[in-house]
Amino acid sequence: MRMERRRLLTTALGTAAAAMVPLAAASPARAAGWQRVPHRGIRPDDPEGRAPLANPRRGFRYEMSYNAIDLTSPWQNEADHSPDAAKTLDLLEREYGPGANLTQLYFYLWDFATSTIPQSALDNIESVFRGLRRKGYAAVLRFVYDDGVRENRRYTVQDIQRHIGQLAPLVARNSDVVAVWQAGFLGAWGEWHGSYYRHETYPDAVTAIMTTLVDALPPGMHTQVRYAEKRDMITDKAILDRVGFHNDYVTLGEGEWDYYVPDNPGWPSYLDVSPTRMMDGEMPWDKGQSADPYAWSTVIPGLPAARRLQTLRFDSLSLVHNATVTVPAWKAAELTERQTTDALLPVSDGYFRGRDGRLVARTQFEYLRDHLGYRIEVREARYDLSGARGGRIPVEVDVVNRGFAAPKHARPVRLALLDADGRTVASADTGADWRDWRPQGRAETGDDHSGPKVTTVRGELALPSGVRGRHRLGLALPDPAFPGKGRAVRCANGSVKWVEGVNVLAEMRLGG
Repeated sequence: MRMERRRLLTTALGTAAAAMVPLAAASPARAAGWQRVPHRGIRPDDPEGRAPLANPRRGFRYEMSYNAIDLTSPWQNEADHSPDAAKTLDLLEREYGPGANLTQLYFYLWDFATSTIPQSALDNIESVFRGLRRKGYAAVLRFVYDDGVRENRRYTVQDIQRHIGQLAPLVARNSDVVAVWQAGFLGAWGEWHGSYYRHETYPDAVTAIMTTLVDALPPGMHTQVRYAEKRDMITDKAILDRVGFHNDYVTLGEGEWDYYVPDNPGWPSYLDVSPTRMMDGEMPWDKGQSADPYAWSTVIPGLPAARRLQTLRFDSLSLVHNATVTVPAWKAAELTERQTTDALLPVSDGYFRGRDGRLVARTQFEYLRDHLGYRIEVREARYDLSGARGGRIPVEVDVVNRGFAAPKHARPVRLALLDADGRTVASADTGADWRDWRPQGRAETGDDHSGPKVTTVRGELALPSGVRGRHRLGLALPDPAFPGKGRAVRCANGSVKWVEGVNVLAEMRLGG
């Protein structure tokens, strides 16, 4: 639920055929040439062991809003936001703390609701995307007409469809910095309530808008709606595999507008959709941020919030909302290993243990920050040098996902061989789909809570002739849209070095 904003009081080379199979299917016996390298998770007393692991398209997010006509903000508390999105993100990092790599990004089209969006406004939008790219951020993107301050506009379904047609090429060109394109458009703040013609209440209108939007999505991108009942209105069932949810009033059911609760008729839909579609959320503004009657100034408890967000496989959550009440409470509240396991939540390897094995409490904030979305850990790497003289090294890597959710965006899973200077001298695309690396069972259901399934990635590295000396074996999860190490996924291991976007799993000497 959007409210009137106020400034916060407290100001994130070769290829080889490979397969991904469960560990149980791997042969327990290995020839003499096989080497095993076990790995452990990040401990709190590791170097930067309590720092955010800012992996892309998951975790806490910021929020920024622009009028497309001139890149001002509709909100007084965003008056210091720059048309240069990179500068605005710098400001948000200072105000709310670092570690996020997502931002909710609103573009208000109020001025063009019933006309064509002019090229100048499209250029403004594209300039904001360029700022995100410079910072390595991705957007939870929403286009909106009605801001709840100015009078609602009288746009039609045809207006929305025309604007989607105009915006689609722009989003496609910038899909590297868009995590999800939310449905938006209809009603106050694009939340699908209160539009002038009430299009959001008619299945034909809902289906027409959503079909147009899904057809416009770049490959692999999802959209989101706020309510299960709106998704259920879509009569074109073929598009539903691209439609997830966003909960804009996370209060664990204490507020009238949080529908993501077990006794809501939409609960089965939320459970069914969330494992494979993008899920985003935000708490209400608190009274230190807004005078709106919808503001919420009771602390939303962190452990129950973690259970709800894990059950519904949330990828992202706003760090900006309820930032003077709930977020400080999460940062102050200790969370122990026992509390986490008793709550049937995932516990990352070593997360609550120091190097001496003693228990170390974290905070509720740390836990949510680190486990929203995916959290990939390497359990063990294995390789066989006996075939190196023939020019090939077979490799196996066991991984688990300790996060709340499976990854939602496709990316390569590669083995890499680095020389002593960190240069990649050989690589192999394994063909594995990391979106199948599923997390532990859901805390608020009867799922198996014993832990996430271990998955084995297999492949072979083809060695260039003459390769000799010390080398390093690595696992790389790059983003094809960003060259080099930009936006690659870093595994949550204290025993794994990070070298130029590659998770280094083992060191070896080649050529005798």
